[in-house]
Amino acid sequence: MKKNKPLYEFFTAILLLLSLLFFSCATQADFDFSNIDSAIAKNDFPAVYNELESKSNKLYGKHDEVLEFLDKGIVSHYSKNYKDSNEELSYAEKKIEEYYTVSISQTISSFLVNDTVKDYQGEIYENIYSNIFMALNYLHQNEFDESMVEIRRFDIKLKELSLKYQQRIESAKQEMKNGSSSVPDSKLKFHNSAFARYLSMLLYRTDGDVDNAAVDLKLLRQAFSLQPEIYNFPVPKNLNEDINIPEEKARLNVIAFSGIAPIKQEKTLQIPLNSTYYKIALPEMTKRPSSVASIKLHVSSKTSNWNTTKNIEKLESIENIAIDTFKQHYTMIFIKELSRSITKATTTGILSEQADRLAGASSIFLNIMSLTSALTTEFTERADVRTTRYFPANVSVAGITLDPGVYDIKIEYLNASGHILASQEISDYQVQLGKLNLIEDIFLR
Repeated sequence: MKKNKPLYEFFTAILLLLSLLFFSCATQADFDFSNIDSAIAKNDFPAVYNELESKSNKLYGKHDEVLEFLDKGIVSHYSKNYKDSNEELSYAEKKIEEYYTVSISQTISSFLVNDTVKDYQGEIYENIYSNIFMALNYLHQNEFDESMVEIRRFDIKLKELSLKYQQRIESAKQEMKNGSSSVPDSKLKFHNSAFARYLSMLLYRTDGDVDNAAVDLKLLRQAFSLQPEIYNFPVPKNLNEDINIPEEKARLNVIAFSGIAPIKQEKTLQIPLNSTYYKIALPEMTKRPSSVASIKLHVSSKTSNWNTTKNIEKLESIENIAIDTFKQHYTMIFIKELSRSITKATTTGILSEQADRLAGASSIFLNIMSLTSALTTEFTERADVRTTRYFPANVSVAGITLDPGVYDIKIEYLNASGHILASQEISDYQVQLGKLNLIEDIFLR
C-alpha cells in the first residue's frame, strides 16, 4: 500500500513537535531529590550545596536563575558561608526585581505553552524571607546596621508586593470575558512578621535602645493577636525578659529552624463554563510533614554546678506564611490558565465543527488540525511547580538571662513520643555582658 507522502510527513512533524513540547515542559517534579534529601536529613549542608552545583544542568533550566540562587543562598547560610549567602541572595533579589515586568515574548510563549517557559520570579515569601536570611548573615558577621536595613526591606517589600499583586489581579479579572466568578479569593491574611520584629527587637536592645525594642515587642504580640490564622499557636513565654535585663546580667538568645518549607505539586481542575467544562493544571503549595514536636535548650555553667533546661518555643510558621502569600500568585495563575484553556478548547472545537461541515481533503486536514490542537493542549498543560525547597518550615526561639561567663549548651529536637531526633552541642560558649549572644541552629526534618 502506497503511503500518502505529504500526510505522512505532516504526522511525523506533528509527533516531533509534540515530543519537543513534552520534553521542554519537564519540571522540577521530574527530578530525583533523594541524594539531596538524604544530605539534608544528616544536616550535611555542604553536601547539599555540592549536589546543587553538580546537578545544576538538570535542576535548573535557562529560566531558573532566580531559583538557583535562592536555593544556593539559603544552603550557603546553613553552611555558615554568610558572605557567599548574601551575594547569592542579593543576586536572586536583583533578578526578581528585573523579572517582575515580564517580557512580551515570554508572556506570549507562556500563553501558548505553560509558565515553565517564563523566567522564575520567585514567590512572595521567597522574596521577602531572602531579606531575613540576609539580615541573619549580617548578624553573624557583626554588621548590625546592614542587618537592620534588610529587616526594614522585608517589611517594605511585603506591603508593596501584596498591593502590586492585588492590583494586577483586579485588572486581570476585569479583562476576563468569562469565568471571573470562578476566580479564587486572593486576599492575604499575613501583614506583620513576628520573627522580623523579634530580630529587630534584639538589635535595638543590643544598641541600648530599649524604647524601640519595646515597640517591636508590642508589634510582635500584635502579629499573633491580629493574624490568628497565621499564628495559630501560643506566643512564646517570657518575651518581656528580652528587654528587661538587669545591668549585671547578660542575655542568651537561641533561634532554631525546624521542618522544611512547602513544595508545589500539580493538580488538575475541571472548571464549569456554560454547558461544558475546561481542564486546567495548577500548582498547589503543599506542606511537608515534620517529626519535630518540641525543642529543648540545656545550659550548664563551666564554673559551677548550675544548669537549667528551657523550651525553645515556636515563634513563626514560615510554611503558613508561604501558603497564605501564595494565594495572590495562585489567583493570577488561575486566571491565566483558565483563559488559555478556554482559548485552546475553543480553537479545537471550531476546527472540529468546520471539519464536520466540509468533505474530502479539507475535512481531513481540519480534523487533523483539531486532533493536533487537542494533543498539544494535553502535552503542554503542565503546572509550574518551581519553588525553593530549602527554607525552614518553622522558627522557634528561647532566651535566658545569665551571669556573664562560659557555658556548655545543648539543643535537642524531640518527636511526639519524647524521643530525641537530633541534638547539637556547643561547648565553652562565651556569654558576654552587653553583647548580642545569639545561637542559631537548624534541623530540617
